[in-house]
Amino acid sequence: MKSDNWYILGAGSMGCLWAASLCHKGEAPRLILRDSNYQQLKESHAPLKLTTAGQSFQYHVDVVSPETLNAPINRLIVCTKAQNALEAINSIKSHLTESGQILLLQNGMGSQQAINEAFPTQSVWAGSSTDGAYLAAPFEVCHAGQGETWIGPMTDNSVSVDRFNDLLSNFRLKVSPCDTIEQKLWEKLAINCCINGLTALFNCRNGELLDNGEKQAWLDLLMAETCSVLTALDIHTPSLKERVYGVCQATANNISSTCQDARQGRATELPFINGFLINKAENLSIPVNSHKQLMDQLRASGIN
Repeated sequence: MKSDNWYILGAGSMGCLWAASLCHKGEAPRLILRDSNYQQLKESHAPLKLTTAGQSFQYHVDVVSPETLNAPINRLIVCTKAQNALEAINSIKSHLTESGQILLLQNGMGSQQAINEAFPTQSVWAGSSTDGAYLAAPFEVCHAGQGETWIGPMTDNSVSVDRFNDLLSNFRLKVSPCDTIEQKLWEKLAINCCINGLTALFNCRNGELLDNGEKQAWLDLLMAETCSVLTALDIHTPSLKERVYGVCQATANNISSTCQDARQGRATELPFINGFLINKAENLSIPVNSHKQLMDQLRASGIN
């Protein structure tokens, strides 16, 4: 195992997508599983299947757990849910090198800042991705929508993006460096604030939000409130209405990750999406009643 090997924390859809994409490039990433999941697997290799654009690829990937890790980690990609990210990294903290690079691929905002503060000696990077992926079964990932991932430093001590050359060239995912990653995170957060929670509440596909009725009226209210917060924070983004409507139309048949989590009874990342926006709005004394009503109704429906 080479000293600068890629480690991927989390074997959900994004973790498997990135692991398979690194395998496709000829790298040998190691997937870090929860101890309980690793014990169920009962072996240190797993068959990894990638389906994309009507083609299927098979790989074998090394799997480890925090208990079985036996090497230093210089390059770590964190693909857990936002609410689990800090705890997951802490479980392998003793294996991270002081000069290690941590790339965070969480939805929403808040977890990146918390991790950045908790790991001052490492270089923390954040990614904002528009790739769509879902698991058909454990270690069987479907790349449902080709997008783009921007990565940029969260810390002043982050070394050159050259450390990510493996991801910037000859890589099946489109990855680009970004010096203003928080801007990208805000742009995605703004869109997700309007779409994800609503699809979970109404248990619908993205395109169904443009129903010329109740869903679309609520969508428009969420967009207006989100724009008010962005303006107060002096965050300039392209027309939010055009982008939100465009995403709903382009991904009309897609089921958002939040809606998928709600259907499975899993905790969602909404506290790091709408919840993050609500906290910012309250600090600025900006009313976001539609966002609060959405979160209240979701909780009343048993969706957190």
